[in-house]
Amino acid sequence: MKVFITGISRGIGYGLAKYYIENGDEVYAIGRKNPFREAVKFYKLDISAYEKIPHAIESLGIDKLDLAILNAGILGEIKEMKHWSVKELQNIFDINVWANKVLIDELFPFTDKIVVMSSGAAVNGNPGWGGYSLSKCAVNMMVSIYSKEIDSKIYALAPGVIDTDMVAKVISGDHSKFPSLTRVEAGKVGLAEGVKRIVKTIEKLDNFESGSFVDVRLV
Repeated sequence: MKVFITGISRGIGYGLAKYYIENGDEVYAIGRKNPFREAVKFYKLDISAYEKIPHAIESLGIDKLDLAILNAGILGEIKEMKHWSVKELQNIFDINVWANKVLIDELFPFTDKIVVMSSGAAVNGNPGWGGYSLSKCAVNMMVSIYSKEIDSKIYALAPGVIDTDMVAKVISGDHSKFPSLTRVEAGKVGLAEGVKRIVKTIEKLDNFESGSFVDVRLV
């Protein structure tokens, strides 16, 4: 199987790349760092420079993909909505939404299935998650629209709470002010377990309508 993944330097992206490499799959990636060296066909790029994504994809020389996992994303701060500036929100959207938009445009002509990482934060509206929640809500709608316009199957996937640097940053916040952080900390699972759950869910996505938002914790 040929798999494309963004954000493989750490966290979920790292765990997914490791899984597919060990499974004997051919892995392609773009990102800031490649911890897998020649085991991955890699193009170094910070995807916030999304105008460079088309060249990156072309340089990888991909002729066909079975699966693309658009995993790279940023959290931003946990703070009340009134404290978010428009510039801060735009920075999050540049990576979580617009870079993925460009990636989808470049990949769908030769990719069977596209999975864009979303989050439960896209739908639960907890205080403190402003920029991240808005960006992931936009991801869900973008995926829904694309599903009606492209032939590739496409899904927004919430991976659950996995013990990564991003989650560590989240739970370091003020639990008394943002009660959802306590639930996040209580619900987290290890990276290996979380990746296994994501992979199993991806294997079941054909049971869902293209364009769906799927939470691994509910599958």
